[in-house]
Amino acid sequence: MTSRKKRSKIRHIALIALLLAACTGRPASAGQRQAIVTDITPNTTARYMVQVGTYSTMQGLRDGYYTIPERIRRNALVCRSGSYYTLRCGAFADKDKVDALFKQFKDMGLEPIVVKADPATCKPAGAFLASRAAGASTSAGASKASLTPRAHETGQDKPYSDLSDPKIRRLIPPGGARVLPEVATRVVLSNRDVNRITCSEGPIKDIIYSKEKGISVKTEGNDAFVKFLITRDPVTGDLKYATVPSEFYVVCGRDSVVYTLIALPRNVPAQAVQLVSLKKKIKKNISLFEGLPFERRVVFMVKAAFKDKIPESFTVKPINRRLDLFRHVSITLRREIRADGEGLLLKEYVLVLKDSYPGSQRRLEEKLFLLPELTRHPVGISLEKLILRKGVPSRLFIVERNEEGM
Repeated sequence: MTSRKKRSKIRHIALIALLLAACTGRPASAGQRQAIVTDITPNTTARYMVQVGTYSTMQGLRDGYYTIPERIRRNALVCRSGSYYTLRCGAFADKDKVDALFKQFKDMGLEPIVVKADPATCKPAGAFLASRAAGASTSAGASKASLTPRAHETGQDKPYSDLSDPKIRRLIPPGGARVLPEVATRVVLSNRDVNRITCSEGPIKDIIYSKEKGISVKTEGNDAFVKFLITRDPVTGDLKYATVPSEFYVVCGRDSVVYTLIALPRNVPAQAVQLVSLKKKIKKNISLFEGLPFERRVVFMVKAAFKDKIPESFTVKPINRRLDLFRHVSITLRREIRADGEGLLLKEYVLVLKDSYPGSQRRLEEKLFLLPELTRHPVGISLEKLILRKGVPSRLFIVERNEEGM
């Protein structure tokens, strides 16, 4: 009898904690690990789930939903607890298996709790929010609070809204940012998801950064995982995301090389950053060009690009930027290929004859493309075809000196 009374008392304490969290519109405190399991639904279909928060408004629920990393968010559930919404993730029969998910949310700066409940009583969060948004926009009887955006509801609150900014997109290269040692490099990182920094030269030995800016960093071998902590305004309950740039000094590799990152936290998906060293590439390139006269080196680079057989020691940078230079010929800078250590850079352009040209074909000459907009220090130029026909793209290769690659 005494044991049964103790269990009943624990359940009541846990339920009171949930109700207090609901009244404040914030997640309940996790407290000690042993005290966070709440047996709400004592039946055989109950599962252990991580409760991210309890919310009294639809906007608060939506904010909490977009706090969850995207790969977990797709399986998030919305449950009702009286007049409040609870947001939960995971459904484990074994209590021990929920620990990893609980810890992940804890590391994000949230205050999750573990509950035991029947998932069948909840609904998929994504579909639920989408249906409520559609209902709010069409229902004539919707309340003013549902129809009128709150003051803080801006584009920053929409998932990955910064991707629509061309300036931000230019700072996010395809395949992730690449950072060289001893050169301060600006990189865009997600201010809501977990970012990854990888050292290609060996394990990460140390990371120096400003902890007071609300940043969580964990290292594992060659990788470091960076998360900008999300806070909540104590007065309005609004979620606050990091926007202030932060410096990271990463020491990695057997030679303890220092990489300097200027991180720009933005509303974008999780980013991957590569810390690379050019020592191995330069050594391979020197061996590759050894004994070749300068003219043969230029021809070698053109042939490699023409046949698309680029040596692994070359650095290839996709660009795909269109240039408006000619009246009847469209020209696009497709990519740049750099031979580090040799001081050579190849630019590959794609040429297309415009429909506005009166004829079906046009003869080209290399000297037409020796323009400062296309090249600064040319040492070689080659056209794939001297006759450009409508509907048949052709390529232009320009090799120039690249002092940075010396």
